[in-house]
Amino acid sequence: MKLDAHVHTYYSGNTTIKPIDRLLMESYSTPEEVYRVAKRRGMDLVTITDHNSIAGVLTIADRSDVIVGCEVTAVFPEDGVNCHIGVLGINETQHPDIQRLRSNALELAQYLQERRIFSILNHVASTSAGRLSASHIFALLPWIDAVEIRNGTRLRSQNRTAAALAHAHGKVTAAGSDSHTYRGIGKTYITCENARNRDEFLIELRRGRVHAGGRDGCRFTLAADILRLAARFYADGLEKLIEHPFEWRRYMMVVGATLALPLTAVALAGSLIHYILDERFNRALLLDLVAHSIDGRRAAPPQVRELEPAF
Repeated sequence: MKLDAHVHTYYSGNTTIKPIDRLLMESYSTPEEVYRVAKRRGMDLVTITDHNSIAGVLTIADRSDVIVGCEVTAVFPEDGVNCHIGVLGINETQHPDIQRLRSNALELAQYLQERRIFSILNHVASTSAGRLSASHIFALLPWIDAVEIRNGTRLRSQNRTAAALAHAHGKVTAAGSDSHTYRGIGKTYITCENARNRDEFLIELRRGRVHAGGRDGCRFTLAADILRLAARFYADGLEKLIEHPFEWRRYMMVVGATLALPLTAVALAGSLIHYILDERFNRALLLDLVAHSIDGRRAAPPQVRELEPAF
Protein backbone atom coordinates (compact mmCIF):
# COMPACT_ATOMS: atom_id res chain seq x y z
CA MET A 1 0.00 0.00 0.00
CA LYS A 2 1.10 3.59 -0.67
CA LEU A 3 0.46 6.81 1.27
CA ASP A 4 1.59 10.36 0.52
CA ALA A 5 1.96 11.35 4.17
CA HIS A 6 2.35 15.13 3.74
CA VAL A 7 -0.27 17.10 1.78
CA HIS A 8 -1.92 20.52 2.24
CA THR A 9 -5.24 22.12 1.29
CA TYR A 10 -6.69 25.61 1.62
CA TYR A 11 -7.47 24.77 5.25
CA SER A 12 -3.77 25.46 5.96
CA GLY A 13 -4.53 29.18 5.80
CA ASN A 14 -2.36 31.98 4.40
CA THR A 15 1.16 31.44 3.13
CA THR A 16 4.14 32.38 5.28
CA ILE A 17 6.16 33.55 2.26
CA LYS A 18 7.04 37.23 2.46
CA PRO A 19 5.98 39.69 1.04
CA ILE A 20 2.89 37.93 -0.34
CA ASP A 21 1.69 36.42 2.92
CA ARG A 22 -1.44 38.63 2.97
CA LEU A 23 -2.37 37.81 -0.61
CA LEU A 24 -1.77 34.10 -1.18
CA MET A 25 -2.93 31.07 0.76
CA GLU A 26 -0.71 28.10 1.59
CA SER A 27 -2.81 26.10 -0.84
CA TYR A 28 -5.93 26.41 -2.99
CA SER A 29 -6.41 22.65 -3.17
CA THR A 30 -9.68 21.23 -1.89
CA PRO A 31 -9.83 18.03 0.21
CA GLU A 32 -12.05 16.32 -2.35
CA GLU A 33 -9.69 17.09 -5.24
CA VAL A 34 -6.64 16.05 -3.19
CA TYR A 35 -8.37 12.72 -2.61
CA ARG A 36 -9.16 12.26 -6.30
CA VAL A 37 -5.65 13.16 -7.47
CA ALA A 38 -3.99 10.92 -4.87
CA LYS A 39 -6.12 7.95 -5.86
CA ARG A 40 -5.55 8.59 -9.54
CA ARG A 41 -1.79 8.55 -8.93
CA GLY A 42 -1.83 5.20 -7.22
CA MET A 43 -2.18 6.05 -3.53
CA ASP A 44 -4.07 3.29 -1.70
CA LEU A 45 -4.51 5.53 1.36
CA VAL A 46 -4.99 9.30 1.58
CA THR A 47 -4.22 11.81 4.30
CA ILE A 48 -4.31 15.60 4.56
CA THR A 49 -1.86 17.29 6.92
CA ASP A 50 -2.89 20.93 7.07
CA HIS A 51 -1.09 23.36 9.36
CA ASN A 52 -2.59 23.03 12.84
CA SER A 53 -5.99 22.03 11.46
CA ILE A 54 -7.93 18.84 10.81
CA ALA A 55 -10.99 20.64 9.42
CA GLY A 56 -10.09 19.75 5.84
CA VAL A 57 -9.36 16.07 6.32
CA LEU A 58 -12.52 15.62 8.41
CA THR A 59 -14.60 16.41 5.32
CA ILE A 60 -13.42 13.12 3.77
CA ALA A 61 -12.70 11.16 6.98
CA ASP A 62 -15.78 8.95 6.62
CA ARG A 63 -13.94 6.92 3.95
CA SER A 64 -12.14 3.76 4.99
CA ASP A 65 -8.99 4.69 3.06
CA VAL A 66 -8.48 8.11 4.72
CA ILE A 67 -6.11 8.71 7.66
CA VAL A 68 -6.73 11.85 9.73
CA GLY A 69 -3.51 13.82 9.92
CA CYS A 70 -2.10 17.24 10.75
CA GLU A 71 1.19 19.13 10.52
CA VAL A 72 1.69 20.76 13.89
CA THR A 73 3.86 23.85 14.34
CA ALA A 74 5.50 23.30 17.71
CA VAL A 75 7.74 25.75 19.56
CA PHE A 76 10.78 25.41 21.79
CA PRO A 77 9.78 28.02 24.40
CA GLU A 78 13.32 28.67 25.62
CA ASP A 79 14.40 30.24 22.30
CA GLY A 80 11.25 30.47 20.15
CA VAL A 81 12.50 28.06 17.46
CA ASN A 82 9.73 26.27 15.56
CA CYS A 83 9.56 22.74 14.24
CA HIS A 84 6.95 20.88 12.20
CA ILE A 85 5.69 17.58 13.57
CA GLY A 86 3.42 15.49 11.39
CA VAL A 87 0.84 13.38 13.21
CA LEU A 88 -1.18 10.52 11.72
CA GLY A 89 -4.21 8.68 13.04
CA ILE A 90 -5.57 11.35 15.39
CA ASN A 91 -9.19 12.10 16.28
CA GLU A 92 -11.30 15.15 17.07
CA THR A 93 -10.84 14.69 20.81
CA GLN A 94 -7.04 14.64 20.64
CA HIS A 95 -6.69 17.59 18.28
CA PRO A 96 -7.52 20.34 20.84
CA ASP A 97 -4.98 18.84 23.26
CA ILE A 98 -2.35 18.85 20.51
CA GLN A 99 -3.05 22.51 19.72
CA ARG A 100 -2.84 23.42 23.39
CA LEU A 101 0.49 21.64 23.85
CA ARG A 102 2.22 22.84 20.70
CA SER A 103 3.56 25.89 22.53
CA ASN A 104 6.09 23.47 24.05
CA ALA A 105 7.58 21.03 21.54
CA LEU A 106 8.89 18.56 24.11
CA GLU A 107 5.63 18.40 26.05
CA LEU A 108 3.77 17.85 22.79
CA ALA A 109 6.12 15.07 21.68
CA GLN A 110 5.80 13.36 25.05
CA TYR A 111 2.00 13.59 24.87
CA LEU A 112 2.02 12.04 21.38
CA GLN A 113 4.15 9.14 22.55
CA GLU A 114 2.02 8.55 25.65
CA ARG A 115 -1.16 8.47 23.52
CA ARG A 116 0.56 6.32 20.86
CA ILE A 117 -0.14 8.91 18.18
CA PHE A 118 2.31 8.38 15.33
CA SER A 119 4.63 11.38 15.04
CA ILE A 120 7.02 12.47 12.29
CA LEU A 121 9.72 15.14 12.44
CA ASN A 122 9.23 16.88 9.09
CA HIS A 123 11.85 18.47 6.78
CA VAL A 124 14.39 18.55 9.60
CA ALA A 125 17.25 19.90 7.44
CA SER A 126 15.31 22.92 6.18
CA THR A 127 14.56 26.35 7.61
CA SER A 128 10.98 26.24 6.28
CA ALA A 129 9.69 25.74 9.83
CA GLY A 130 12.58 27.00 11.96
CA ARG A 131 16.34 26.85 12.32
CA LEU A 132 16.67 23.63 14.29
CA SER A 133 20.01 22.86 15.90
CA ALA A 134 21.42 19.47 16.90
CA SER A 135 20.40 20.23 20.49
CA HIS A 136 16.76 20.76 19.44
CA ILE A 137 16.74 17.60 17.36
CA PHE A 138 18.37 15.33 19.93
CA ALA A 139 15.99 16.61 22.60
CA LEU A 140 13.01 15.59 20.43
CA LEU A 141 14.25 12.29 19.01
CA PRO A 142 13.54 10.08 22.05
CA TRP A 143 9.87 11.03 21.82
CA ILE A 144 9.42 11.01 18.03
CA ASP A 145 8.46 7.89 16.06
CA ALA A 146 9.74 8.82 12.61
CA VAL A 147 11.85 11.22 10.59
CA GLU A 148 10.67 12.43 7.18
CA ILE A 149 13.60 11.31 5.02
CA ARG A 150 12.06 12.19 1.67
CA ASN A 151 10.18 15.44 1.25
CA GLY A 152 9.00 16.31 -2.26
CA THR A 153 9.88 20.00 -1.89
CA ARG A 154 13.34 19.61 -0.30
CA LEU A 155 16.67 19.11 -2.02
CA ARG A 156 18.17 15.62 -2.22
CA SER A 157 21.06 16.68 0.01
CA GLN A 158 18.61 17.79 2.71
CA ASN A 159 16.69 14.53 2.50
CA ARG A 160 19.98 12.62 2.78
CA THR A 161 20.77 14.44 6.01
CA ALA A 162 17.36 13.46 7.38
CA ALA A 163 17.88 9.85 6.25
CA ALA A 164 21.27 9.64 7.94
CA LEU A 165 19.71 10.97 11.15
CA ALA A 166 16.84 8.46 11.02
CA HIS A 167 19.08 5.47 10.33
CA ALA A 168 21.62 6.45 12.99
CA HIS A 169 18.92 6.61 15.67
CA GLY A 170 16.73 3.73 14.54
CA LYS A 171 13.72 5.85 13.61
CA VAL A 172 10.96 4.89 11.21
CA THR A 173 11.48 6.49 7.80
CA ALA A 174 8.59 8.56 6.44
CA ALA A 175 7.98 10.39 3.16
CA GLY A 176 5.51 12.83 1.63
CA SER A 177 5.20 15.30 -1.20
CA ASP A 178 4.58 18.32 1.08
CA SER A 179 2.40 19.39 -1.81
CA HIS A 180 0.63 22.74 -1.65
CA THR A 181 -0.67 22.35 -5.21
CA TYR A 182 -1.94 19.35 -7.13
CA ARG A 183 1.42 19.02 -8.93
CA GLY A 184 3.24 16.91 -6.37
CA ILE A 185 0.46 14.85 -4.81
CA GLY A 186 1.31 11.14 -4.81
CA LYS A 187 4.80 11.61 -6.24
CA THR A 188 6.56 11.13 -2.88
CA TYR A 189 5.15 8.49 -0.54
CA ILE A 190 5.49 5.72 2.03
CA THR A 191 5.19 2.13 0.80
CA CYS A 192 4.09 -0.80 2.96
CA GLU A 193 4.08 -4.24 1.39
CA ASN A 194 2.37 -6.18 4.18
CA ALA A 195 -0.69 -4.02 4.89
CA ARG A 196 -4.08 -4.60 3.31
CA ASN A 197 -6.07 -1.78 4.90
CA ARG A 198 -5.71 1.45 6.90
CA ASP A 199 -5.44 -0.17 10.32
CA GLU A 200 -2.82 -2.67 9.20
CA PHE A 201 -0.87 0.13 7.53
CA LEU A 202 -0.72 2.14 10.75
CA ILE A 203 0.42 -0.94 12.68
CA GLU A 204 3.16 -1.70 10.15
CA LEU A 205 4.16 1.96 10.07
CA ARG A 206 4.72 1.99 13.82
CA ARG A 207 6.77 -1.19 13.50
CA GLY A 208 8.93 0.45 10.84
CA ARG A 209 8.05 -2.06 8.14
CA VAL A 210 7.77 0.63 5.48
CA HIS A 211 9.91 2.27 2.81
CA ALA A 212 10.21 5.84 1.53
CA GLY A 213 9.71 6.23 -2.21
CA GLY A 214 9.26 8.81 -4.95
CA ARG A 215 10.83 12.13 -5.83
CA ASP A 216 13.02 14.63 -4.04
CA GLY A 217 12.54 18.34 -4.69
CA CYS A 218 14.81 20.66 -6.67
CA ARG A 219 15.68 24.37 -6.74
CA PHE A 220 12.69 25.16 -8.95
CA THR A 221 10.03 23.26 -6.97
CA LEU A 222 9.03 26.21 -4.78
CA ALA A 223 9.09 28.66 -7.71
CA ALA A 224 6.79 26.39 -9.73
CA ASP A 225 4.38 26.14 -6.81
CA ILE A 226 4.35 29.92 -6.32
CA LEU A 227 3.35 30.37 -9.98
CA ARG A 228 0.60 27.78 -9.59
CA LEU A 229 -0.64 29.39 -6.37
CA ALA A 230 -0.66 32.82 -8.01
CA ALA A 231 -2.64 31.44 -10.97
CA ARG A 232 -5.15 29.85 -8.61
CA PHE A 233 -5.42 33.11 -6.67
CA TYR A 234 -6.39 35.09 -9.77
CA ALA A 235 -8.72 32.36 -11.03
CA ASP A 236 -10.42 32.24 -7.64
CA GLY A 237 -10.77 36.04 -7.56
CA LEU A 238 -12.30 36.18 -11.04
CA GLU A 239 -14.74 33.34 -10.26
CA LYS A 240 -15.98 35.19 -7.18
CA LEU A 241 -16.25 38.43 -9.16
CA ILE A 242 -18.43 36.69 -11.75
CA GLU A 243 -20.57 35.16 -9.02
CA HIS A 244 -20.99 38.53 -7.25
CA PRO A 245 -20.62 41.17 -10.02
CA PHE A 246 -22.13 44.03 -8.01
CA GLU A 247 -19.88 43.81 -4.96
CA TRP A 248 -17.36 46.64 -5.20
CA ARG A 249 -15.00 44.90 -2.79
CA ARG A 250 -14.44 42.20 -5.41
CA TYR A 251 -13.38 44.80 -7.96
CA MET A 252 -11.02 46.40 -5.48
CA MET A 253 -9.47 43.02 -4.68
CA VAL A 254 -8.85 42.23 -8.36
CA VAL A 255 -7.39 45.69 -8.99
CA GLY A 256 -5.19 45.47 -5.90
CA ALA A 257 -3.99 42.01 -6.85
CA THR A 258 -3.14 43.19 -10.36
CA LEU A 259 -1.10 46.06 -8.97
CA ALA A 260 0.68 43.55 -6.72
CA LEU A 261 1.79 41.35 -9.64
CA PRO A 262 5.44 42.53 -9.38
CA LEU A 263 5.53 41.02 -5.88
CA THR A 264 5.18 37.59 -7.49
CA ALA A 265 8.47 38.15 -9.31
CA VAL A 266 10.06 39.11 -5.99
CA ALA A 267 8.72 35.91 -4.45
CA LEU A 268 10.10 33.83 -7.34
CA ALA A 269 13.55 35.32 -6.86
CA GLY A 270 13.18 34.79 -3.14
CA SER A 271 12.41 31.10 -3.65
CA LEU A 272 15.73 30.56 -5.43
CA ILE A 273 17.58 32.45 -2.71
CA HIS A 274 15.70 30.36 -0.14
CA TYR A 275 17.13 27.13 -1.57
CA ILE A 276 20.66 28.52 -1.66
CA LEU A 277 20.41 29.55 1.99
CA ASP A 278 18.67 26.29 2.88
CA GLU A 279 21.54 24.28 1.41
CA ARG A 280 23.99 26.27 3.53
CA PHE A 281 21.85 25.58 6.57
CA ASN A 282 21.81 21.88 5.71
CA ARG A 283 25.61 21.72 5.61
CA ALA A 284 25.91 23.60 8.90
CA LEU A 285 23.31 21.35 10.55
CA LEU A 286 25.08 18.22 9.34
CA LEU A 287 28.33 19.39 10.95
CA ASP A 288 26.43 20.28 14.13
CA LEU A 289 24.85 16.82 14.28
CA VAL A 290 28.21 15.11 13.85
CA ALA A 291 29.88 17.32 16.47
CA HIS A 292 27.00 16.78 18.90
CA SER A 293 27.20 12.99 18.43
CA ILE A 294 30.96 12.98 19.04
CA ASP A 295 30.61 15.14 22.15
CA GLY A 296 27.86 12.85 23.43
CA ARG A 297 30.06 9.79 23.06
CA ARG A 298 32.92 11.50 24.84
CA ALA A 299 30.63 12.45 27.72
CA ALA A 300 29.14 8.97 28.06
CA PRO A 301 30.81 6.76 30.68
CA PRO A 302 32.71 3.79 29.28
CA GLN A 303 30.83 0.52 29.22
CA VAL A 304 32.72 -2.00 31.39
CA ARG A 305 31.93 -5.66 31.01
CA GLU A 306 32.93 -8.01 33.78
CA LEU A 307 34.71 -11.03 32.29
CA GLU A 308 34.04 -14.57 33.32
CA PRO A 309 37.09 -16.27 34.85
CA ALA A 310 38.85 -18.58 32.42
CA PHE A 311 39.37 -22.23 33.47
